[in-house]
Amino acid sequence: MTDGQVAAKPIVITVFNQKGGVGKTTTSVNLAVCLAALGRRVVLVDLDSQSNATTSMSVTAPVPTGAYHLITGRATCSECLKPTPYENLRLVAGSDELAWADIELALQDDCQLAIQRAFERLPSDVEIVVIDCPPAPGIVSVNALVAADAVVMPVMPSPHALDGLHKAWWNVNRVRGHFNHDLHTVYILLTMTEDGEMTGRLTEDIIAEFGARVVPVLIPRDPVVIEAAARDLPVVTMAPQSPPARAYLRLAELLLNRVSRMAALAEGDEGAGSADRDFGADRLAEWAGAVAQSGQGRRAVPEPGDPPAPGWTEEIPAGLPLAMAPGWGWKLAVAAALVLLGVVMGLAAGLTIHNWSLVPIPV
Repeated sequence: MTDGQVAAKPIVITVFNQKGGVGKTTTSVNLAVCLAALGRRVVLVDLDSQSNATTSMSVTAPVPTGAYHLITGRATCSECLKPTPYENLRLVAGSDELAWADIELALQDDCQLAIQRAFERLPSDVEIVVIDCPPAPGIVSVNALVAADAVVMPVMPSPHALDGLHKAWWNVNRVRGHFNHDLHTVYILLTMTEDGEMTGRLTEDIIAEFGARVVPVLIPRDPVVIEAAARDLPVVTMAPQSPPARAYLRLAELLLNRVSRMAALAEGDEGAGSADRDFGADRLAEWAGAVAQSGQGRRAVPEPGDPPAPGWTEEIPAGLPLAMAPGWGWKLAVAAALVLLGVVMGLAAGLTIHNWSLVPIPV
């Protein structure tokens, strides 16, 4: 970048669906790795308290600074970025603390802008941010949608997942109508597809209803995806020639070419967003070889622990002190306040009903 030239704003791709089990984290992880393999400088942000995207990057939770610290203002982007085994790809890790982030953000002004504000301090070399959302339409997910330039909604062609897609689509439109008026790039990705009459009919229904928003890439159901998840690896680096891996590389190429029209990714060069699939495939094969050589993803079998002491099943003695981790005090206070509020509201409602019962009814 030349002196005086302003760094281009990174493209933010949010992977969202409020229903779990549809391939959201798998899509986030493999999309981020493929974009990095295509030569883009990528940051993967794990906003899910389960932290599966984090472990897939060979980062073990908990982390000193991660997504929770970023969105609550406790740390800057630079402090939260962690290296990954893949060139061009960095991670903002998830943690258990994200389960409380909705409550904490609700106490802040303009709570829906927390992530957008945090991204204003991203390093200037970041080109694309991929966000893995939690499977719930809470304040954290709303933040990810408010910050998004594009949204990818994975859905498997099943009746329940289709119902969840309609609800997620409704929530995306609400965020667009209230907070992110420029969010026009919303894509639907069909995952875990397979041959069959029911699957085919549901796929046709989704395409008929959502039209061109359905990405022309199908992620097939394949046991290799489950194996990769069990080994905490992206499928594109464990089995880069498998059908799901090739489909994710095609998805990354397609998204990169589409979103590049919204912003120049390489200092404003014409055609900066074009993707070279062969280059990406070669890079993934190189990374797969490095993974196999290093033994990454081979879970260690834990050693058996000491046998339990006699009487371990007996009832815990009364009055035994409970040790709490630092920082839990305010959480317990919030919980107690909510319980007290519920009791007060219940008493008020009961008193109102009692008063109504004393009012004489005209005959």
